[in-house]
Amino acid sequence: MNKKSRATLTFACLLLIGTLAVAAAVPVTIYPNPIQFGTVPANSASSPVIVFVSNPSTTSVSVSNITITGTNSANFAFDGFACVGTISGDQSCQMYMTFTPSAMGNSTASLVIAETGVTSSINIPLQGTGGNPIPNVTSLSPPTVYLNSPTTRVTLNGSGFLSSTLAYLQNSNLPLPTTYVSATQITTQVPDTALSSAGAVSLYVANPAPGGGTSFATLQVISPDPAINNVSPTSIVAGTASEPVLVNGQNFMSGAKVQWNGTNIPTTFLSSTQLQAQPTTADLATGGIVQLTVTNPSPGTLSQITNFNVTYPVTVTVLDLPANDLVWDPFAQRLYGSMPSSYGANGNSIAVINPSTGAVTGYFFAGSEPTKLALDSTSKYLYVGLNGAGSIQRLDLPAFTPDIEIPLGASNGPNVAEAVAVSPTNSQTIAVALGSTECCVSTPLEFFTGSTKLANSLTSVSATQLVFASGTTLYGYDPDTLSQVTVSSTGGTLAQQWNSIVTGNAFQYSGSLVFGGNGQEFNPVTGLLLGTFDVEPSPCCCCNTGLQVLPSSTINRAFALGQTPFFNNFGITSYNLTQFTPLAVADLTGLVTDTGSVSTSKFIQWGPNGLAFILTNGCCGSTTSQVVLLQSPTLLLTASKTAAPVPVSDYSSPTAVSHGSANLLLTVHGSGFVPGSVVTWNDKPFSSSYLSEKEMKVYVPRAAIASTGTAAIMVKNPSPGGGKSKTLTFTIK
Repeated sequence: MNKKSRATLTFACLLLIGTLAVAAAVPVTIYPNPIQFGTVPANSASSPVIVFVSNPSTTSVSVSNITITGTNSANFAFDGFACVGTISGDQSCQMYMTFTPSAMGNSTASLVIAETGVTSSINIPLQGTGGNPIPNVTSLSPPTVYLNSPTTRVTLNGSGFLSSTLAYLQNSNLPLPTTYVSATQITTQVPDTALSSAGAVSLYVANPAPGGGTSFATLQVISPDPAINNVSPTSIVAGTASEPVLVNGQNFMSGAKVQWNGTNIPTTFLSSTQLQAQPTTADLATGGIVQLTVTNPSPGTLSQITNFNVTYPVTVTVLDLPANDLVWDPFAQRLYGSMPSSYGANGNSIAVINPSTGAVTGYFFAGSEPTKLALDSTSKYLYVGLNGAGSIQRLDLPAFTPDIEIPLGASNGPNVAEAVAVSPTNSQTIAVALGSTECCVSTPLEFFTGSTKLANSLTSVSATQLVFASGTTLYGYDPDTLSQVTVSSTGGTLAQQWNSIVTGNAFQYSGSLVFGGNGQEFNPVTGLLLGTFDVEPSPCCCCNTGLQVLPSSTINRAFALGQTPFFNNFGITSYNLTQFTPLAVADLTGLVTDTGSVSTSKFIQWGPNGLAFILTNGCCGSTTSQVVLLQSPTLLLTASKTAAPVPVSDYSSPTAVSHGSANLLLTVHGSGFVPGSVVTWNDKPFSSSYLSEKEMKVYVPRAAIASTGTAAIMVKNPSPGGGKSKTLTFTIK
């Protein structure tokens, strides 16, 4: 090959190499170029602009990086991903960009694209102009105005306000008088014509072009009369630390105050329909029914009263025991429940319950279908109505040994014990209100001493409950009818009967007074109704047996179990026994799912701090029964924030007893006793009851006096204050 040929070949190779290099270095193209966003309100983002990054060649290219640089680069941004990566031949990548001007005026920057194989970066101009900002109204002051107020100056707080900002009424093109205060505040005058109707007055604020925009706000025109619809939460447990309460309603003015029993408490205005109140820890220290009101600034008024419950703290134990009846043995400090045959292996028995722990400590066979129970005053005998046998079985305690069985006869079918009561002066004598297993049979009230039926029965008395007031006076109750019966060694005679004075499904006797389930307090000695507790009795039906009212004359309290006007859910409302006023509530809402299909029975007190009842959920045949145990020292007044005195014990009656005696009911006399006083026997707390500030009743079990010796009796009062009495020596001969 000659020199000329070699030179020609060399030139051709170089030309080819040069041609290949140029082909690999084809840069991407950008559309639009320049990228322009126009005028955008300051501090507002523009609509996204679509940017196409295109590969004009037939081979793939690689974009290695895309950045934004320049003086105002912070005002421009990618909305989503950037087109970094491989772009196939004759293909485009689509990305979005936005412009958010930080100030009014022109903004510029550059979109810088780095492409593999291209020496120089590709620079695309970014251009935009910041116009007037869009105003933003965050609040009004005042946020509310009274109905028929005169033209009112309203301050609008927010951002983006200009000296050219104007306020308008909605649907009006005529600006209101507007004063620029700062970029965060303007004022306007709302005319009286806009304040002549209650409701929302819509305002809007406009900034002019270029840029600019509008923002809306609402001024509430309200009546000066506030109203409370509801509060949340509806109750707080006493002893809880301070927590907020939302008060919902209408016509709340800025500056409105929530009142707690007539005293203003810290209140935050949230809107014309909501306030947030902050009761203090001291406000929540003790249980009570609080009267909540809202007061508006002058010329506003005071709302109606809404009750708010600071509830008693309670400990609740629920036992899945389908008990028919319950009684409390103060000597053994146990509850006894009659269990039906349907309770399986432990059916037809007496369940022994430790209410302090909720433990069932034993089951004792009683007979066929035990139902009604009655305990004598010394806990020697437990009388059990056996519906399956038509009799009453007497059990000797504490071993539950079967003693005598009392047949109840028949009236077109076996008779059963509808109610049983034991004479407080003779544990051998009982009264039995008979019922029949057959429909529409009239059954008498009968009396027995041991297994011997006494001569005088009463066919004119129908009763579902019986209570001995004394050894000679018995009260029988059938809904709406109260009967007083004189009892003697020969049986009973009807002394008096009252109709429709005491009403409700159940009654109680305490402190020589009779209490009806519908709230009546009746003195049978005078025949006068002393008053009625506001318990709003529930309608009677198969699904709801109404309220149970339990009085305690020693602590001057009555307790209503169920719904009352002071608590719309299931609970216990405490009342002052002599003044008939509600005091506070124990919330038991969690026990029921539907208050319309729940019934209760056997509402009793156990020990100084406890209550129990049988709860039946369900309706008309499909039911489930449980035993509910409650403990609450504050509900039963054994715990108090008032300092207790040091107790003084003077003497006991009796002062001595023979060893081997039965259970002993002993009274300690002295002074300074309180409902929370505890009596100890050789430093061991015994079951006791507060009778008055001068008397405590003590239940001494037979085991404590089984052997000769002495016992040290002492009374202890709880803190705050409190202390111990001197020791009394009791002799066991």
